[in-house]
Amino acid sequence: MKASKITVCWLLTMSISGVFMAPPRNVIQMEEKAVDNMAAAPAKTRTTLKIELKQPEAQVEKPKNVPVEEKSKIEALNIPTQKRLSVEELKPADHLDAVKLEQDGMINKDYKKEIFIGNHEEIEDESLEVAESKLKDIFAKVDKDSDNKLCMAELEGWIIDKTQEHFDEALQENDHIFKHMDPDGDGFVDWKEYYVHFLLAKGHPIEKAKKHVKDYDEIELDYEARDQISRYKYKWMDMESGTLDNKLSKLQFFAFRHPEQSEENMMNMAISVIETLDKNDDKILTEEEFVSLPLGDVDDEEQRRLDKEWQKERGEEFRNQIDFDHNGKVTIGELKRYIDPRNPDNAKSDTKTLLEEMDDDKDKCISWKEIEDHKDMFIQSKIVNMRRILHDEF
Repeated sequence: MKASKITVCWLLTMSISGVFMAPPRNVIQMEEKAVDNMAAAPAKTRTTLKIELKQPEAQVEKPKNVPVEEKSKIEALNIPTQKRLSVEELKPADHLDAVKLEQDGMINKDYKKEIFIGNHEEIEDESLEVAESKLKDIFAKVDKDSDNKLCMAELEGWIIDKTQEHFDEALQENDHIFKHMDPDGDGFVDWKEYYVHFLLAKGHPIEKAKKHVKDYDEIELDYEARDQISRYKYKWMDMESGTLDNKLSKLQFFAFRHPEQSEENMMNMAISVIETLDKNDDKILTEEEFVSLPLGDVDDEEQRRLDKEWQKERGEEFRNQIDFDHNGKVTIGELKRYIDPRNPDNAKSDTKTLLEEMDDDKDKCISWKEIEDHKDMFIQSKIVNMRRILHDEF
């Protein structure tokens, strides 16, 4: 027994020392192989998305032993430079359009613009006069009965349409990208196919990229690329629904790139946000926890002012929007309901919020004058906006 323990300890010691003695390039290869091999496990039945998928043969994958079918698909890749996908097209979304919270728990500052204007970047990139003119055009489109007022039904219907527009654009984009990555049309994209496209987007030659996904020593990835591919791999594995066969269907790939399109992802996001902000690990979020600032002293007066403004804004959001039963506590279910863009109650809630913030004469409608008086909700000074972004980032 003692001899066995001594042998195990010696092996562990040698393994650990091997990692620390390895040169940087070898460490990079080891990291890539470690992440990739996490997905090499016996296949199980997919259940979450309720779609019938191919059942691959159970096997333990080794980097240099690529299965014949996968190897032929990778070797068959021949993508002209002008048709290569960009990193932006490949990566999972960092910002989720028409979702009230960011994935890190920050309030989505552009949410009102996204549900009222849609592609608000088109307005923000214009001069103030042009932006106001475009905003007036949007007002006319929302005003279905041409009475120069936007009332409850018109606003609610417009918000539903704009949210659906975000979904339709995401779906159309995903169809294009998936078709590009699945040239044989078998309905699946393998991780190594995705990895090849990622390397091509980073500017590496196709033959080197195809060789690298087999042995991991053809290309020396920089820190940024290594960090990106590791994060994407973990998200990819999350989408596999327990099968761990390294493949995603079109529906799963859609959820990989656009987490807001998956109910399961929205639940996981709610759990993650609460775990991040929950100070006492009771799986309940209080207003005090939601508005808490990072540790550390702040000397700058402007920073203190922005901190107070940030806390006030989050407190109001917590009380008025997130805490549905107004008991001072938010459960995972309540938070999921708040962030899920497919929740039918959100359009009514958002309409009510817009009216409360803009209906100055309390006639339960919004006039063009009231839009003009509150245009900073939709058209912001880029300098002011950048200050807020920097504050929220740090």
